[in-house]
Amino acid sequence: MKILQNEVATNFENFSTAWKTDLLKTHEELDKSRGRYLESYRRLTSLQAWRGFLESRIDEDSLEFFLEAQNDALVSHVLARVGSWRSALKSLRSSLENVMCCLYYKDHPIELELWHQGQHRLTFSALCDYFDHHPRTMSLQAGLTGLPTLKSEFSTLSRAVHASAKGFRMTADAKSTLLWIANKSSLGAWATREAATIAALNLLLMTLFRGDIQGSSQQNLRKAISLAIPLTKHSKIKSNLKITLFSP
Repeated sequence: MKILQNEVATNFENFSTAWKTDLLKTHEELDKSRGRYLESYRRLTSLQAWRGFLESRIDEDSLEFFLEAQNDALVSHVLARVGSWRSALKSLRSSLENVMCCLYYKDHPIELELWHQGQHRLTFSALCDYFDHHPRTMSLQAGLTGLPTLKSEFSTLSRAVHASAKGFRMTADAKSTLLWIANKSSLGAWATREAATIAALNLLLMTLFRGDIQGSSQQNLRKAISLAIPLTKHSKIKSNLKITLFSP
């Protein structure tokens, strides 16, 4: 056993050195696409702005779901910067779920209390059903609420989480294990998923809180939202939600 333990200890040291070296190389290669990551970070500033907005409007326990969602989104960003694509997609899905849980539980204090006791668990289908029949979403075209995109992205991201699609595998084209890989096509795929998810979450938040950010209200929040919502949607948002966004 002593020989085996020594061999394992040696392999541990070699593995630790190797993954740190590979991590640095992968990060340096992906940093050549720094602009893509800057775009991501700009989108994520919208979550920080919403956090500040929500702090004075919802209870602390519900807000904790949003704080976790913001953290998940940042984790996804960082994992993508080092080429850990599947884990980055997992964190993005968690961010999506936590925002929707925040918005659900702020309206359901009894269910939130049961959740703390381990007696209430929401499925994504139940979340979608609640928001589909919410009075502030039912009067709008579905595309303006962000809900169709959130459903689609959740389905796509779930395939990454549950490893049900070969395209999400880190080792799809390799003969060995890979913790990170500087794959530009994976970067593009992740960035597409992240952009769609963050934009849709902003649409849902705007839909539910539109009475608070119409007209000249909450200018800084609206500026941050503008970094996450494609310019092509700004006019529809103004005409339907009465929220004025800003050109980049």
